[in-house]
Order: sequence, then C-alpha cells, then structure tokens
Amino acid sequence: MNSIEIKMFRTYFFLILVFLICNSCNKKDKLEIPFTAYIEIPAGLNSFLTYHFPVRVGTNGQIPANMTIARPARMRAFLESGEGSFNFVRRAYMDAMTTQGRVEMGYNLDVFLNGSSSLDLYPSIADVKDHINSDSFDIEFKIDLRSNTTLTSRVRIDFSLEVTSE
Repeated sequence: MNSIEIKMFRTYFFLILVFLICNSCNKKDKLEIPFTAYIEIPAGLNSFLTYHFPVRVGTNGQIPANMTIARPARMRAFLESGEGSFNFVRRAYMDAMTTQGRVEMGYNLDVFLNGSSSLDLYPSIADVKDHINSDSFDIEFKIDLRSNTTLTSRVRIDFSLEVTSE
C-alpha cells in the first residue's frame, strides 16, 4: 500500500468510527404493537352517507410508559362474515379519537373493485401518542359506500403502531 491508500483507509476508518459512535449515542427503542378491533356493518346502508363505527381498543399494558412517538404502521380490515368482498366500499378511513379531538391513522381513498375480502389502509404519518396513552383508546372506522349493503358483515380490523421510547 502506498501512502495515499493508507491515508484514504485511515479517513474511511475514522468516518465509520464517528458514524458508529454518533449512532449509538442516541439510542431509542422502536416497538411495533399489534391491535385488533371488530365492527359490524349492518345490512341496508345506502351510498349517500359516510358511516362511522367507533370502537374502544384495549392496550393490555403494551404501551411503554416512556413513549415519545407512536405512529400507525399497518392497517388491514378483513370480512369475516356477511358480504363476500369489500366491493361495496368506495373509501375507508380510520381515526384515533379523544374528547379533545381526532387524528387520522389511515385511509384508502380508492378501494379497488377486485373482489377481495381484505382491505388495506395506508398509514398516515401523524403522531397518535396523545390518543393512546391509557389502558384503552378509541378508534373510529369510517366508510363511504359504492353500493348498498345487502348483508350484515362482521369486520376484523388488524392494525399496529410503531412506538418509539427512550
């Protein structure tokens, strides 16, 4: 190795060492916490209104006390009984709620006509820490319909939150 290569090696080694030291100084733990909620969509709903389905979700002590940020990670709704697919839904939203207000957790503004019995929502980037910092919290699943519902449907909503704590 000539002197230029040795200097480059030392420089790269020094930069990697500085990066590793700086990265380890700001240690924050990330945890993905799963939740499940159930709603029932009754038969006979029309396509002119937005329908709101509030649900209380228990945390079962999963929320860390030193939580700094909580963001939605994944959201999917499954039809367990009733309608055969989510083709009757035009748009879907999910909010976290408190008595002081609400924060959008996820949305799907254009539900595809694909005959699927599952519906993915795109997670928002909002911090919902203030809405879930208790033994339970409230969510609201909202839907705009494309067509009238003909059967009462039971829907399971699986979602998770990515929680950062110090």
